[in-house]
Amino acid sequence: MYRKVFVAEHSEDLMVRLPDEYLHKGIEVIAFELDSNTDELYAAKKDAARKAMRFFDSIQVDLSHYRFNRDEANER
Repeated sequence: MYRKVFVAEHSEDLMVRLPDEYLHKGIEVIAFELDSNTDELYAAKKDAARKAMRFFDSIQVDLSHYRFNRDEANER
């Protein structure tokens, strides 16, 4: 997947150069106007990533002294 977000200032800016991996393949190009400011979008994504990291950092478990006992796991 390839995604490019940009603001075209001139008509020649509407030409998008795709990576070579798309040569000789059928592709679909979708263009639409973004509803919000791209800076706000990137800031929201960074904030969400920061919150996710904080969440997962809070639930880390120390398994350094854990030993797996196969016999105990197979007991019924």
